[in-house]
Amino acid sequence: MNSLKRLMYVMKLNAQGMTLKNLKQLEQIQSFPIERIRKIQNYKLEKLILHSYRNVPYYSKIFDEFGLVREGKVYLNRYKELPILEKSILKNSYDQLLSVDFNERKHFKNSSGGSTGEPVSFVQDKEYYEWMMAVKFLFNKWAGIEFGDSLLRLWGSERDLFVGQETVKTKVSRWLKNEDWINAFRMTNKDMNEFVEKINKMNPDHILAYVESVYELSKFIERSNKNVVSPDSIMTSAGTLFPHMRKTIERVFKTEVYNRYGSREVGDIASECNYHNGLHISSLTHYIEIVKQDGSIARDNEEGEIIITPLTNYSMPLLRYRIGDTGIISNRVCGCGINFPVLEKVTGRVTDRFIKSDGSVVVPEFLIHVVGVVLYDNWIKKFQVIQKAYSSVQVKIVPAEPMENIEIINKNQIDEIRKKIKVVMGEDCKVEFHFVSDIPPSNSGKYRYIISEVEVL
Repeated sequence: MNSLKRLMYVMKLNAQGMTLKNLKQLEQIQSFPIERIRKIQNYKLEKLILHSYRNVPYYSKIFDEFGLVREGKVYLNRYKELPILEKSILKNSYDQLLSVDFNERKHFKNSSGGSTGEPVSFVQDKEYYEWMMAVKFLFNKWAGIEFGDSLLRLWGSERDLFVGQETVKTKVSRWLKNEDWINAFRMTNKDMNEFVEKINKMNPDHILAYVESVYELSKFIERSNKNVVSPDSIMTSAGTLFPHMRKTIERVFKTEVYNRYGSREVGDIASECNYHNGLHISSLTHYIEIVKQDGSIARDNEEGEIIITPLTNYSMPLLRYRIGDTGIISNRVCGCGINFPVLEKVTGRVTDRFIKSDGSVVVPEFLIHVVGVVLYDNWIKKFQVIQKAYSSVQVKIVPAEPMENIEIINKNQIDEIRKKIKVVMGEDCKVEFHFVSDIPPSNSGKYRYIISEVEVL
């Protein structure tokens, strides 16, 4: 049956157009010398810039101001001087960002899930989609996933997934791709019991999941002393995979975790190979910059904001787009033979880091480690730490078991959490605890452990 599905799926992809040709090109170029890959990427960036100058009103004006294009020639050394494209600009200048020929490009409208509280709409097209699918298949191959392998997705949002209400077309598509879905948006104990049953019944070759969702499911399985089948791999995305999360997921499912990074606005960007030494960036489809808080370009191995230019969407080019994540690009060459540059790690959302009154930053890893690892002690089922002001932090905790006087019973652990937060936030920081029955995910279905409501100046 898998062989039949594999054949039918490949035939469907061939009928769609360039996806498999793009995949073949990616597979060939990934092992080219680094400098040759960089030249190909620069060529694609220049081509997109020229198109944007000639066809996108928003960029025509800006490029003239910054001298990026003169007499038909692109001066790439000026590219990093362009203003960063903010979500607010995408909203307010939507029509001006559309290419004049977008109606000729088999375009479609898409939108982000709004995990930062700022959803946006944008236009993509057939060429972008074919490249996006090719990159997805390339990343799958790095994780050992071949056409026809069974895949279970722990995924979804209010918009994307209403289990039990799928159309016939959706059901046929999932059968053809040999995959099934479980809804990461609903994760009560009852739901997770059913998830484990479904995983065991399906016995999938691979699992694709929201980072936080499969981590929470892993903790539930371990806490409940349940048995679960071991897939060949688990791919995590849509969140930051911290080391303690990887260890828990791999321990419970007894398999390798492959992390990947992407978004709705720009598609899949980077993914791990089987060396697990960072995430290879798809250089043919994405141009990545790491920018420091002062707007300057970060050096190799220096953390900053991830600024992305997708190279294949001509209907609505997003040049130097602020995606809202932070990360580090490494100067290492991976030993796997893939010469795409390495995104050392995605360190989190910009809104996941606490800002002190002196402008210094407290990274989310510390806070997550303190509450969720060092002082976890099995009585905390779920938590969320929120910075309300420079000297005000709120800790929400869902207890593993309902109990009266929980704050008194766990006073030592709570005092220790408060003490360690004050170490990094200052002794004058007010730390409040709220014990709640649940902490819901964001509108996109993603769960956030750390949230700062303090505006970065």
